[in-house]
Amino acid sequence: MDHADVLELARRHPAVQCSDGELAITAGDPEAALYVLASGTLEVRVGDRVIARMTEPGSVIGEIGLLLGTPASADVAAVGDTVLHRIDDAAALFIDHPGFGQHLAVVLARRLRQVTTFLGDIEEQFAHRRDTLGLVPDVLSGLLGGSIGDVDSGSERESDSPY
Repeated sequence: MDHADVLELARRHPAVQCSDGELAITAGDPEAALYVLASGTLEVRVGDRVIARMTEPGSVIGEIGLLLGTPASADVAAVGDTVLHRIDDAAALFIDHPGFGQHLAVVLARRLRQVTTFLGDIEEQFAHRRDTLGLVPDVLSGLLGGSIGDVDSGSERESDSPY
């Protein structure tokens, strides 16, 4: 299965028209819908930073919150006129079309490889620093080597910590 196949499956679900700047997903939203890009462009934003841009029809958004059972972790906004297909019962999609789950796993694995490669490069750049930035390799190693149970998005830093 590829993006074109995903788009073909998604066409069976309602289309959602988004105008420029309109949010398809809002960070913190507990809603667990899956969206598939039919046309246009989407930006994934964390705060004011654009962390990803999607232009390929068949691209999927909302998968992280859906798979983890967590609220949306980012805003997803339309750039220009954009059309999405909204899939409210994504669990059925996984059951009825097992290739969809494999496709999504491959997409997520590619994203993870990009991020871990980037983090590895950053870790190497700061490995020999003696100042506060020298802690970057330890932090990144902890994030990359930790199990899911160890990951916490909060801070347990001591208020008088040197970092």
